Amino acid sequence: MLGAQVFQIEVWSGPPVGGRTDVTGLTEPEPGATDYGLVRRLAYLLAGPIAEHIASGGSGAIMNEPASVAAQTLLAGVRDPSTVDPATDLGTAAILIHDHFGPDDEAGATAAVDHLPMSVEATVRSQWHAIQTVAMNLLRRGRLTEEQLRSLWSAVLPPAPPPELLELLPPR
Repeated sequence: MLGAQVFQIEVWSGPPVGGRTDVTGLTEPEPGATDYGLVRRLAYLLAGPIAEHIASGGSGAIMNEPASVAAQTLLAGVRDPSTVDPATDLGTAAILIHDHFGPDDEAGATAAVDHLPMSVEATVRSQWHAIQTVAMNLLRRGRLTEEQLRSLWSAVLPPAPPPELLELLPPR
């Protein structure tokens, strides 16, 4: 969904519980980056914790509650990066936002923290059926290859429109 290509996904029960996703096409943003790449990287970092919160049930079913929880962690980390664990996705995202806006643009950082988690939650919820299908298969198998992931995506996502229909659309 973010333009990256997944080669493998893996989870393990631990201890400690963990996982890894091998991707290409989603590079680390350069320090001070202002382009789409930084937003893509932040969205990628936020999607996992937000999806985990939704999947945990309970209050995760309340719209925008997972985004609010992520935003609280981000805001604390943006204000004081020493309060977050840089090994976590939310910690990494908070540090990226802090480094991007710097200490003098709290208004800009706050606006990003207010907006981005809600957008990511909306995207995650819009693809929830596909995410659940991949997650169930990943938990069952422990590891999914690129071929297995493509097979799952093709089974749960609607097919692409035919090329002749795409030709009728105006260019972007």
